[in-house]
Amino acid sequence: MSLTQYIVTFYILSWAVRIRGWVRRWRQPQLRGQEWFFNVHVQPGFYTGAGRKILHAYWMRIFIPSAIDIPVATAIFISGHLLLLRWLILALAVLIHLNHVFSVDLAERQARSFAVPEAEQPVRSMVLSLKTRRLRDYSNRKLEVALAVSYGVALAWLVWYYFAAPDHQNLRLVFAVPIFLLYVQTGMVLVKQMIVAWRMPVPQAQVDEHIAAHEESRKLYLKVCDFGRISCSVAILVWPVLLGASPAHRELFVTLWLISGLVAGVVATVWQEISRKKVLAVALRARPVKLPDLLGQSDAVLGPVCYQPSTPMLVLKGARGYSLNLGNTFAQLSAVYLAGLVVLMVLLRTAP
Repeated sequence: MSLTQYIVTFYILSWAVRIRGWVRRWRQPQLRGQEWFFNVHVQPGFYTGAGRKILHAYWMRIFIPSAIDIPVATAIFISGHLLLLRWLILALAVLIHLNHVFSVDLAERQARSFAVPEAEQPVRSMVLSLKTRRLRDYSNRKLEVALAVSYGVALAWLVWYYFAAPDHQNLRLVFAVPIFLLYVQTGMVLVKQMIVAWRMPVPQAQVDEHIAAHEESRKLYLKVCDFGRISCSVAILVWPVLLGASPAHRELFVTLWLISGLVAGVVATVWQEISRKKVLAVALRARPVKLPDLLGQSDAVLGPVCYQPSTPMLVLKGARGYSLNLGNTFAQLSAVYLAGLVVLMVLLRTAP
């Protein structure tokens, strides 16, 4: 199996995952029953009246990423530049999630005009845990040790291979892929820190249920990050084996590696769906409520990004939806990280 065949196969499998996502998002508005539209407690007859149009508009927005994907993918297949599919897959993964977040927010804001008046009153009492959450409290010590050992072994192996190779391999050939993967893992650690540090108040009523829902979601996101880190670590460890293999064995080894990657991806997808259902079961126990707008952001007209260093949150929710707060430390670190990623890719491509 060549890299091109692998990417085409992965793209085809991504459609199966996407179809599953369509089904899940199609059902999401009514998961709490006919009296709910997502987290908005609507009046009787909502789905047979004005809510029907809101629901249908939400359903249509589900397919926006695929409407963009089909012509772009068609152009890629016609042109023959099939390796471009990998960038299309990455772009779609981001677009699908962003589209869903903003689509749900838009649908809820439209539905609030038909909500039960009592349900739209902010709760009078909230709870905010003062306990400091630390990344190490959500980290598996054995896993972190295993990852560190794998980095050390791979680095030592690559250094030995570089100096021992009779044809004097260049630095980029030997170290470019591991350096890139290690930088990607650094980004995953940053994402984990953001997930752990994310805080929000919960209503005093059903406080245990709301805290449990947030905690289960947090653990799932952290496990997804760790799966990505493990995948990168395995790839780094396999890289010196691939370099040292003979040309005759290298093709077979690459084929086995790519097939293993596909199998691991399918298994991870199934696991994630099972885990998501468990998280959803916990989340449905907590009745949604409207929290008071303590920072006065609900009526503010914010763009996709804003700069409000006086507001501690990474994401603000204004009158038109969500806005990324560039005044937040994590937003600034993320910007530095992305800039560093671009610089690293340029350096790795231009290095001798």
